Amino acid sequence: MSTEFVATDVTWTIAMLAFSLGLKLFCAVWALAWAGWVLVRGQRSPLHLSWGVFTLCMGALLVAEGLGDSLGSARLWLLMLSGGTCSVFWLFTRALFRKTAAIGPFELMLVAGIIAPSMIKPVLIISGFSAPIEILVNAQTMLSSTALMLSVWEAARNWPSAEHLNERRLRIGYLTVFSSGVFLCAIVFNTGAPISPQLVTLIEALCATAILAVGSVALVYRRAHPAPDWRPAPEATETDVQLGQRLLRLMEREQLYLDPDLSLRHLAQALGEPPNKVSRAITAGLKAANVNQLINARRIAHAQSLLRDPDRDSLTILQIALESGFNSIGPFNRAFKAITYQTPRAYRRDRTTAAQGLAAE
Repeated sequence: MSTEFVATDVTWTIAMLAFSLGLKLFCAVWALAWAGWVLVRGQRSPLHLSWGVFTLCMGALLVAEGLGDSLGSARLWLLMLSGGTCSVFWLFTRALFRKTAAIGPFELMLVAGIIAPSMIKPVLIISGFSAPIEILVNAQTMLSSTALMLSVWEAARNWPSAEHLNERRLRIGYLTVFSSGVFLCAIVFNTGAPISPQLVTLIEALCATAILAVGSVALVYRRAHPAPDWRPAPEATETDVQLGQRLLRLMEREQLYLDPDLSLRHLAQALGEPPNKVSRAITAGLKAANVNQLINARRIAHAQSLLRDPDRDSLTILQIALESGFNSIGPFNRAFKAITYQTPRAYRRDRTTAAQGLAAE
């Protein structure tokens, strides 16, 4: 083998390793930025909390891998913090694809079982007790694999029907990226095939990038499009239909939907009916997913009428949102786009463009 070829091979190896480590550190900053965003914004839903903890754990793992032994003893503590990555990612996937994702004893036990070895391992290393470490690692690997398989199951269960095209696309993309990452990291690396450390580092970096990317996209999408309730709607009775029609007439006559504090309890009081009966009338009689979807549909219809009115062009989008029953512009934009597949600004612009075209003719 020529000296020139060896030098080229060494240069390529160093370049690939530098790129891989740089990509890991970039992903670490990306992940920790997400964790900081959840903390600063005070997001408290299971979806946001699980994503924030996952990105914190993943950021710690990537920093530990990217900087390696240069961190000294701090690397052990970062690896300890990263122990919850797989289990918390499963919790995030549950919250992403379930209407409600309550965390019960089973979820807590699985998460604790996966995190515990990472918490104990640094203590054993520092104390010089190396014998139990292999047992802990094997137990953690088994439980982590269980969490990864559960994540795949969560994304595949209750497959959306054809009319939920965007939901199907989200799941297909999510499953494709996540399953590919699991295959590369959990299967290929454990086959005993001769893979160079540089290639391993590159694959790990690319998997981290892909998982962060698909997770970020999924989170942003879910904030704008709440998870549907996949449970079949109860069969409507004549009473459900009649009460649902009464509710619609009352909402339109009194314009109750313009009240930003409107809730199921308020609607039930206005109708003089029990809340559970009104809720059934909404889901069975009116075929709406829930009361919030029904209220938002009326609010968005009202906003559309304001945006179509040339005399209201002086109103800002925020003013339109407030006049339509929303407390702030963020939920208004998300609800508007979920229903019309356009932003309010684009909706108004299209109306203006169409009006100008008619005038030109």
